[in-house]
Amino acid sequence: MTDFYSAPQHRFPVPSLRVAASADIDDAQNTIILAYRSESSTALLEQAIAAARRENAAVRVVHFESDTTTAPSAGALSQTKELADWLAEADLEFEIQRADSDVASQIIDLAEEWQARLIVIPSKRRSPVVKLLLGSSTQRVILEAECPVLIVK
Repeated sequence: MTDFYSAPQHRFPVPSLRVAASADIDDAQNTIILAYRSESSTALLEQAIAAARRENAAVRVVHFESDTTTAPSAGALSQTKELADWLAEADLEFEIQRADSDVASQIIDLAEEWQARLIVIPSKRRSPVVKLLLGSSTQRVILEAECPVLIVK
């Protein structure tokens, strides 16, 4: 007899968050996680590339528009393509994921799943009141990540 009440039944497959990836990304031995907000400075990407080269690691990117825990949104497709081109030109294995509903959890889960060497994340200046009301993905990642976190302005 099947118990329909205790186990959730998924009628539709869960869509993949991966929007772009290099051919051998799943074979990478080391990983750097990059939290990439669309309006981030080029210094963020440069720091992630330098860290990936230093660690001989692949880069797994979570691309998002905002870093509030209340309303993250995925980055534009054209920006994702530019990001993929930049990582390919740097000759790195990479994966780019669109943001899920909880960016901080997604970053932390990716870091744990791939045993990341480092998380590179942008910082955005906010008032204490805004931090209190909206939360901060960056703050949560710093507090909960098991690996080192590099914050880039």
